[in-house]
Amino acid sequence: MRRKIYNKLKEWKQNNARKEALLIDGARRVGKSYIVEEFAKIKY
Repeated sequence: MRRKIYNKLKEWKQNNARKEALLIDGARRVGKSYIVEEFAKIKY
């Protein structure tokens, strides 16, 4: 499943991954953990 935040995660990884931590916040049950896990499977 592709989400809008995915492109922002890619941008963060390219520009800031070595310098800054990533904080994802938002409403309950919208897929925050899911998108981070999918991003990690693909990119790491």
